[in-house]
Amino acid sequence: MRRIFDLAFWPVVIVAAIVLPPLYDDSYVMAELVLFGIYFSINLMWALVLGTAGLYSFATPAFVGAAAYTCAWLSLNHGLPWWLYAPIGLAVGAVCGFLVALPAVRLRGVYFALLTIGLVEACNQYVTADTQNLGGAQGLVGSDSIIPPSKQGLVEGYYYAYAAIGVIAVVALLVYWWVSSGRLGLRLRTARESETVAEAIGIDIPRARLAVFVITAAVLGLVGAFRASYDAGANKSVFDFSTLLLLFAMIVVGGINSAKGILIGTALLQYIEQHFVSWGAPRLVLLGVIMLTITLISTDGIAGLPDQIARALRNRRAPSPDPPAAAALGGGGNP
Repeated sequence: MRRIFDLAFWPVVIVAAIVLPPLYDDSYVMAELVLFGIYFSINLMWALVLGTAGLYSFATPAFVGAAAYTCAWLSLNHGLPWWLYAPIGLAVGAVCGFLVALPAVRLRGVYFALLTIGLVEACNQYVTADTQNLGGAQGLVGSDSIIPPSKQGLVEGYYYAYAAIGVIAVVALLVYWWVSSGRLGLRLRTARESETVAEAIGIDIPRARLAVFVITAAVLGLVGAFRASYDAGANKSVFDFSTLLLLFAMIVVGGINSAKGILIGTALLQYIEQHFVSWGAPRLVLLGVIMLTITLISTDGIAGLPDQIARALRNRRAPSPDPPAAAALGGGGNP
């Protein structure tokens, strides 16, 4: 049964991705689907750093935001067309990833986490303060967009963005599988479990961590480039800490070591976040309760539940161990 589920999961996802837009043909639904693609792509890359590499990095929004602001600024000041955003975003993301990865060689655990959180907040404060070049709190508005001017605000316009984020999500998924199932993923997991063992068998830990940071940051830069073309600009909301926490909850709830789990967790929490807005603060409490419940009952989020349930059923059906020989003979006491 589990094998059938694994084989059918991604074909079903592909069919749903193709069928849903024309089925609803609604601007709100299309905007939600585009947002899901953004979240899913970001979460896949973040999971490689948090899960596969075991590095507590929260610099994800910084990579996305840096690429978005760079593309928007170049478009407004130098006429950069939207179709050149992608290579610019990839380059900006890779460079930022390289710079952030350098402290990872020396810092560990909570210290590196605090450094990356501080980096995101520093980016937030900088773009807010720079009103002359980056537009301050309003951000950059009016850059070239993937959506034609005549289609802005119309459901037809969202199809352009949906197709683009669909391609980016596929790229992110392929990168996730390539890193996670390849040699780099094996080296990162070995270093995560024991740096001593990894060094003993010849793994270059700094090089492996640098590689995963540059690769994932480059893809996150691609997402940032899309954000600039989709929003026709860039604003400080990309650095919003509450969104960062939401993305983190999506990964934890879905399963940090599974692409399927990440997809399910992203879809579930996005649905709650967007469709229970009228609840106000209790909506956030609900998200926290779901996250706490999943972490208490599963070691690997929703993705790990089927295996845990299967193991529990096997253990329950397993025959009890044979009684001691002495008890089987009806004795066993001292003569």
